[in-house]
Amino acid sequence: MGASSDISMEDAAQGSQETSQKAVPKGHEIRSITIKAPPFSYIHLELIDSSSSPRKTGLDDLTVKSFITAALTQFLGLTGSAISVDILKVEERECWIRVPREDLSPVVAALGGWVGGDEQEGQVAWRVRGKGSWLNVLVANKDTSKIWEA
Repeated sequence: MGASSDISMEDAAQGSQETSQKAVPKGHEIRSITIKAPPFSYIHLELIDSSSSPRKTGLDDLTVKSFITAALTQFLGLTGSAISVDILKVEERECWIRVPREDLSPVVAALGGWVGGDEQEGQVAWRVRGKGSWLNVLVANKDTSKIWEA
């Protein structure tokens, strides 16, 4: 009873080799993947200065971080200060930041409505120049506003 239903080790090895040889594709398989919900969103900001004398130095990472944290804390309190913000690039008066996708709307609202500084040194504010799920689109649209300027 047991001897007739048993398979020898040689037969089992041959069976597994045949299956693995049949499973190997002969050509290339093309796959496409669609990312429906990227994990991060990107924001392009410009610092607006109301003082008559422009700042002598451009923005730096520390100043950008402190202004953004002040805006988030003023608008959303302790919850706003806990939002993760990555500073990607700072260039003259502009910067690009990355935030979690679900925090995009509150961050844009906080930064767009924030005014910092004081009357003696002048007030500063953020202008949201662009926002989106893909950084390459924001970078490509950076200079489109200059097309219509003569």
